[in-house]
Amino acid sequence: MLIDPDRPPAPGWLRIEQGRIVELQETGDGPPDAERSVGGPGRLITPGFIDAHCHPPQIDSIGCDDLPLLEWLKRVVFPAEIWWGKGAAAALMRRAMRTMLSAGTTGFAGYLTSHGVASRDAIAQLEQSPAMRCVVGRVAMDRHAPADLIAEDRGRTAQSAVSSVACADSSSQRISISVNPRFALACTEELLAEVGWFVADHPGVTVQTHLAEAPAECELVSTLFPDDPNYASVYDRFGLLTPQTLLAHCLHLSAQEWELIVARGSVVAHCPAANVFLGSGLFDLDQAREHGVRLALGSDVAAGPSVAMPNVGRAMIEMAKCRKMTIAPMAHIPTPAEVWRQITSGNADALGWTDAGRLAVGAEADLLVLRPPETWFDDHLVGRLLYNWSRDLIDQRIVAGEPVDPATI
Repeated sequence: MLIDPDRPPAPGWLRIEQGRIVELQETGDGPPDAERSVGGPGRLITPGFIDAHCHPPQIDSIGCDDLPLLEWLKRVVFPAEIWWGKGAAAALMRRAMRTMLSAGTTGFAGYLTSHGVASRDAIAQLEQSPAMRCVVGRVAMDRHAPADLIAEDRGRTAQSAVSSVACADSSSQRISISVNPRFALACTEELLAEVGWFVADHPGVTVQTHLAEAPAECELVSTLFPDDPNYASVYDRFGLLTPQTLLAHCLHLSAQEWELIVARGSVVAHCPAANVFLGSGLFDLDQAREHGVRLALGSDVAAGPSVAMPNVGRAMIEMAKCRKMTIAPMAHIPTPAEVWRQITSGNADALGWTDAGRLAVGAEADLLVLRPPETWFDDHLVGRLLYNWSRDLIDQRIVAGEPVDPATI
């Protein structure tokens, strides 16, 4: 079992009841009920991966290259999200679940689209077995996008089917509903105020948004909100920077913005593969570390080209190495163990899931059983897993304590 990525895996076994780990033993002896056990010789049990920032409606838009952020949204993402809202939500959500589970992801934080009915359809799909643990929300936006994507937020009071900016709920204990103002560029002050009122009325609700991903975006935001000293302060003015806020990207921040994010206790979701794909910039991990920012790691599919979180973790290391070789000679390079912890318990903690992403008694049983080559079981095991990652390494996926075959979803 890979309980701590900083130390070698230990022989052992665990017992699962009602979706949780109820007993865990590091011992060379076999489990008392061997017939119902998972793992075995040559197998490695590890927590499933958690993706702290992704866009399921964009699952079929991976690889549309050679476009900067705003042009990419216009030509690739917005058409895909319009299609999602025209009846494709359930099918595409199912495909996204299948793709993520195939790659070993058992939990995620994600954005739906701005369509209330489609958001409810997607959440209904998520509620079906296997119920991945997730926090998802309808996107709020009322400007700088096609009419189909901004109509509901512009005309909310006239639409009886749309009751709030959240527009959905879930009966599953493994699904939390967030509010997701896309980014300040796509939201008027009136809409941001409405989201802020919702947050004030629902203490503890998760806020998901984007912040300072690309220079052109930042310039437009400064034009649209001229009275705010910086981009982050726009969100703060409306009460959207909270300890439950996930801020994706954060590539172009001033010292004052870093300090504000820390003061509010918000989480920065680093998306290295997506940032390189769109040419948006190189995340300053050292600034995040020096300021003590709470950090998460996300695939940002479809800007991110892979849903596999080990690939995203490898991109985190490679981005730090790139900065060290070019502009920051003293840059910190995350170790494979740091990255493995980030895509499991680190992301879980950032999402407030203290009972996920780890092998521990009481934790939710969202697990992977891996079958690495025998020669990998040395001091470099975690690095070998990151740099040689393939879904073929997964022998079994366990979600909420039950074995899952992604092909059946």
